[in-house]
Amino acid sequence: MALSSKLSITWPETTNERSAPMLWLGAWLLGLDGEEGDWFHSGRGAAFTEHEVPFGVTGVRIRRWPNEGLAPEYADVIPVPQSELAAESVLFNRRQPFSVLAGDEF
Repeated sequence: MALSSKLSITWPETTNERSAPMLWLGAWLLGLDGEEGDWFHSGRGAAFTEHEVPFGVTGVRIRRWPNEGLAPEYADVIPVPQSELAAESVLFNRRQPFSVLAGDEF
């Protein structure tokens, strides 16, 4: 269960491979197996958003598209942070707890 009833996220103003604003997406993680729930944010960065944390949420999944022609990078943040999260501080270059990709190593 979430440690906080509200979560604020700062989405950085970062560019992709075409020097365009990078696309970001946030989704809730549910249960002990990290099942992905509803999305709570989709945007091009340079934003500050506030979200009510739904009951049963165990974490968040942050996706970014440094190259929009390829699959996004993602990072799971478990448990839900106390109240604030900076998307730019999330570690994308590491094995994720709920990865479904075989041989998913960095």
